[in-house]
Amino acid sequence: MPKTTLVTTLTALAGLALTAPAAAEPAPAEGPGWGATSSPLMRPGRAVRYWTARRQANALTADRPSAGTALSAKAGARTTQRHSVPSNKRLTPGGDLNGYAPMSRPYTATAHSRITGRLYFLNAAGAGDSCSASVIRSAARTLVLTAAHCVYGVPPGTAHGRWHNNFAFVPSYDGQGDNVREREPYGRWGGRRAWKPDRYTGLSGGDWNSVYDIALIEVGGKRRTLQEAVGAFTPIRNEGGRHTIATPGYPGVLGRKPYDGRDQLWCLGRTRPVQPVATVTATAALTAHLATPLRSGRLETDNCHLFKGHSGGPWLIDGTQDVVGVLSAGKEDGEAEGNSVATTLNDENYGAIVKQADPDGVYDALSVSLSGPPDPVRKDIATTITATVTMRGLLAAAQVPVKLTVPPGVDLIGVKGAACEHGNKQATCVIAAIHPRRPVRISARVEVHGNAGRALPVVAHVTSGHLDPNQRDNTSVLDLRTSP
Repeated sequence: MPKTTLVTTLTALAGLALTAPAAAEPAPAEGPGWGATSSPLMRPGRAVRYWTARRQANALTADRPSAGTALSAKAGARTTQRHSVPSNKRLTPGGDLNGYAPMSRPYTATAHSRITGRLYFLNAAGAGDSCSASVIRSAARTLVLTAAHCVYGVPPGTAHGRWHNNFAFVPSYDGQGDNVREREPYGRWGGRRAWKPDRYTGLSGGDWNSVYDIALIEVGGKRRTLQEAVGAFTPIRNEGGRHTIATPGYPGVLGRKPYDGRDQLWCLGRTRPVQPVATVTATAALTAHLATPLRSGRLETDNCHLFKGHSGGPWLIDGTQDVVGVLSAGKEDGEAEGNSVATTLNDENYGAIVKQADPDGVYDALSVSLSGPPDPVRKDIATTITATVTMRGLLAAAQVPVKLTVPPGVDLIGVKGAACEHGNKQATCVIAAIHPRRPVRISARVEVHGNAGRALPVVAHVTSGHLDPNQRDNTSVLDLRTSP
């Protein structure tokens, strides 16, 4: 895969730093307790007051290089070639050379635009910066989803990462508005605390381009919660895969055309799974831990060349409000064909941070229940049994494996209701996606041999993650009774 880069927008608000960067955070100690780390507590009201409309306006007019000149990733020289997605790969209706099209105004009219917003903060070096972000379903109703490099980084000349601070999330932000009400229709929400996977170190060129570039921010409350004000996307657990996604966000470098961060744009893409890249060397303890094999956990599309400022923006399964990942990286400026990479929401990264950020939330609560004929079945005649898979709580899940096993004396004839492969004794199925309160039923036709016993245990098992509060209901046993 070609070299990739962060897609954060540096707004370079020199001299506007409110506080000194937080103290450097040492690398986590080696051991089994890997999970999530949180920032120091912040004052939401302070961030709200700091990011005034005047300061936002100043940030949006800062001088930046034009879109027609970019630094080549390969040659290190300036080029006038525009980055682009070849025309045969552009899927967005009305999309430009990079796959972008404008979201319809007003942004308050649709859920995708309303729930997505612009995230302002002072980065670890003390400079003003921004990303894209979105509201994610939670029990607390106060959580914002973004990329880890939008909450944590390594300042130049230092060896360890520091937390960004002074977060202010503006849902449905419209930089073309004539007044504060039009620019910030739902107001400004100050950050109280941020979480990232503790495997994320922020070291440039390494683990920012990994399965750990994902973060959550808790915002302060108003008369109603953020989720009550604008709604929320549903997190969908996945390890990558092939999806058709829509991704709204705020790309741009200030003062640069065609993108300057004032407009919400979107792109339509088809994804494929990407294996994680090798991580960089940090401390001996960190290196030893990161040397362990990593699962997949990234998505890539060639249909969208997503720009700086779009970092942390949601990748939504098209036609739904299910978020499968957040924008993490993409091709360097100057590459002839653009691409973009997202970090998925999987058990290892999102599962780790949401467990701390939303301890009262119920996630990944899968269960399965088998049912069959109420009366004893006749031998040598096919009958139907049904496995009902249910998800409770706040999370959806993609590519959920279900296994159905029959005992000696019983044969599987056919299975339907999901993508299944089966032999005589076992079926392995994969449910494409399952949501809370929307059960999925898998039906199997079985035939009992003439010499079978009277009680025949059929077993179904569904696989969930470590957030499941009750693993016991992941297995169901049906005693199939036969007539004499």
